[in-house]
Amino acid sequence: MAFFKSSNPEKAVQRDIDAANANRERVSARLAECDQAVTRHLASAKDCALSGDDAGLDAAQTSLRAAQDLAVTLRSALSEIDQQIADFEQAKAEMADRKLRSETAAEIELLARKLGEISVEFNGVAERLSEQTHRAMPIVFEALGVNNFAKVCLTEVPQAVELVSTMLRAHADAVLAGTAPAKLPLPEVASTKPKFLVG
Repeated sequence: MAFFKSSNPEKAVQRDIDAANANRERVSARLAECDQAVTRHLASAKDCALSGDDAGLDAAQTSLRAAQDLAVTLRSALSEIDQQIADFEQAKAEMADRKLRSETAAEIELLARKLGEISVEFNGVAERLSEQTHRAMPIVFEALGVNNFAKVCLTEVPQAVELVSTMLRAHADAVLAGTAPAKLPLPEVASTKPKFLVG
């Protein structure tokens, strides 16, 4: 019987980052120990040279070279680990960006659909208003202006909403393509302060 794990790329890349960071700490600790060993072997070689202990000097120099070689290897490994971490972080950022862009595009699509739904409702209200103002015109002349407004709404609003919806969907496509910002701009908050005319 096979067991399947659910695939979550974000969690997988975070596990990779955590593992690489743990590996970096391990290699860094090893490098610190190695640097201390280099210092000890260098001091030992110097002491042996000063005291004339040729056998001790040879052993200290051998140990020193081994520690120096190990330090070079560990520094190279550390550099490679840093590059891996940078690559994982870049992949994580790209995933987060794609996710945000997908959510933003879905939000824009919902907005376009809502506009379409409200436009249908609005047209129904405008039609009823036009019918009633048409009946009222023979009685009250001022109903003509409202009737004309309702007719203009019936003519202009559906086309305007269709244009806005098309432009919204084009913006959603641009968000997904990465040519528009990933986040939606916040609507401007109308000023609550009353405006006074200066005479």
